[in-house]
Amino acid sequence: MDSAMNQVGLLEARSPMVVGAPVGTAAADEFFNGDQGLISVWDFDYDTIISFETQTKAAAMLCVPPLWITCLCCYPCFLQKNVEWNARAQHVALTVDGIRYVTEKHPTCCGLHCTDKGKESKTVPYDKITDCDVQEPAGMACCCCIPNVLTRVHVDTASSGTKEGVRQHELSLSGLKFANDFKQSVWAMKRGQLPTNAVVPLGTTQALAAPAQEQMNTVLLREIRDELRDLNTHLLKK
Repeated sequence: MDSAMNQVGLLEARSPMVVGAPVGTAAADEFFNGDQGLISVWDFDYDTIISFETQTKAAAMLCVPPLWITCLCCYPCFLQKNVEWNARAQHVALTVDGIRYVTEKHPTCCGLHCTDKGKESKTVPYDKITDCDVQEPAGMACCCCIPNVLTRVHVDTASSGTKEGVRQHELSLSGLKFANDFKQSVWAMKRGQLPTNAVVPLGTTQALAAPAQEQMNTVLLREIRDELRDLNTHLLKK
C-alpha cells in the first residue's frame, strides 16, 4: 500500500511536460506548457535549419536573375531574419489526439506588424496515418555547393496523394532532432501504446482510460437490464 502511494506521489510530482527525446534528455521547447492531453514535445534544431535555409536561399537569389528584383525591396537585407522568424515559429508535439504541428504568429518581410503571419496549427490523428518515415540527409543542395544537413520526417495519410506527379505529404518536418525516436513514438501511439520515453501525469493516464471504462460500464448495464426484463417476463407467466 505504501509503495503504491509513493508511486502516485512521484507521478504527481513530475512536470506535465513529457520528454520528447531519448531518456534523460529534456525537451527545450516550452511552447506547449500547460496544454491538455500532451504526451511528448519534440525539439527542432533551429540553428542548423537557419544556417542551411539562409545559405540555400542566398545561393538561389544569386543563381536566378529574376530574383534580383527583390533587391529593390531590400529583401536580401532581411533574408536571414525571415529564415530565423519562420524556423523558430515551428513547434511539434504528440498529444492524445495525434501529431500536433503549430506555426505561431511571427514577423515576415521587413518585420513590420502589418506583414505578420498569423498562427496556424494542424493535428494529424494517429488512426489516419498510413506512413511515417525518416529521410536522412545526403548529397548536396543548390548548385552542388551546399551539403544537405537536415533530416526530414514525412507523415502520410490516405488522402495525401500526388500533385502534378509529385508526392504530397500530409505533414513534413525538416530539421527535427531525434527524428528516428519521433518516428518510433508515432508508431507506438498508433498501436495504442505509450512511447517508452513518455512520462504521462496520472490524471492524463486516467483520462485516456476513461472512454474504454465508460464503454464497458454501458455494456454491463445493458446486460443487467436485459436480464431483469427476462426475469420479469418469466415471473408474469407464472
